[in-house]
Amino acid sequence: MATSNIRIKKNCKWCGKEFEAQEVSTQFCSKRCAEHAYKERKRQERKKQVEKAEVERVALESDKKLQDSPYLTGAEATNILKRTRFGIYKLIYSGILKAYSVTGQWTLIKTADIDAMIEARPYERKPKATALANDENGEAISEFYTTKEIIEKFGVSNSWVFAQGKTHNIPKVYHRGKTLWSKPHCDRVFTAKPETPKEEDWISNSDVRAEYNLTHDQLHNYVKYHGLRRKKVGKYTYILKSEIDAILRPPTLK
Repeated sequence: MATSNIRIKKNCKWCGKEFEAQEVSTQFCSKRCAEHAYKERKRQERKKQVEKAEVERVALESDKKLQDSPYLTGAEATNILKRTRFGIYKLIYSGILKAYSVTGQWTLIKTADIDAMIEARPYERKPKATALANDENGEAISEFYTTKEIIEKFGVSNSWVFAQGKTHNIPKVYHRGKTLWSKPHCDRVFTAKPETPKEEDWISNSDVRAEYNLTHDQLHNYVKYHGLRRKKVGKYTYILKSEIDAILRPPTLK
């Protein structure tokens, strides 16, 4: 930076002494003060690094103690799974993570149940959008339905689409986050006259809540969101066991 004959009065940022500077950017009155300030700045940087390392060490030790503990509270589970408290309880309410309500304000989660939840859901890489589906004769399939189109056309529920897709091995591909089902196979499977459910195929709402540890509101949301079929007999409401099992079947370790 160019200098001038103009003198600027400033206070040294190290010793506080007033001095005359030739440049606006000058901060120190002498080389000695500049060196002292540089050494102090480096000392503070090293101090912050040591403090950060100590905080990380304490956090790791705390996490290790939690992992060794057989039971965790909801707050402790947030540290283990690195999710918010809302995220933890969302897993619990959806039936993915098992938890135990000891009292109204005290919920416990087994560390073993967290391991089981993770082990039962290994990452499965979906086929690329360009992947092709073939029929039983090895011929390429060119016409597809989206899940929404099947629901609207055949009047079935979301869970029933996936249940029938698994039962009848309906070819499918994935495109932009959507599941596309083979149109010829869907026409054949879903236009066939469905068998009338037998009495033993139905399960009461109270039995579902007891089996899957659900509240009344949770079960209501599942039925409404997935469009599950139901019937009312007197004051009791029943839903198809196969449909509720398709979405609430608990994970199992292989």
